[in-house]
Amino acid sequence: MARPAANEVDELALSEAAELYLSLGRIMRALRRAGDAGSLSSGAGSALATLARSGPQRLGDLAAAERVTPPTMSRIVASLERSGHVMRTPDPNDKRASELSATEQGRSLVNGLTSERIQHLANVLDRLDPEQRDAAAAGLNALEIALDD
Repeated sequence: MARPAANEVDELALSEAAELYLSLGRIMRALRRAGDAGSLSSGAGSALATLARSGPQRLGDLAAAERVTPPTMSRIVASLERSGHVMRTPDPNDKRASELSATEQGRSLVNGLTSERIQHLANVLDRLDPEQRDAAAAGLNALEIALDD
């Protein structure tokens, strides 16, 4: 049987990718329901969590960390500023630029959501046998690495 060209994916791979994509979406929705993010989108919640954990960052650096374009991150940050979760301060190394940081309100939101969602996921993982947990962790890690390529 002829192997598909490098840019072609066979029907089975497309079907598996579609199923995995849908499963990941369902998993993320279930985890989001485990903690109340209020009106935060998943992109805003992720950006806020990055700022809360990693400290102040420039918009471009945050966009790169979150794997979105700077204009997209600019819209996300604007909504986080309006809600009081993020603040801008002058960059100490470049007065023309600014740094973004999570406010105390933003850090509190992230800490509460993270603990609820992580606790929920830990409870779910506890229902799996050790081999299933190891397989899930290894598979997700491999996907994350492959997506970075």
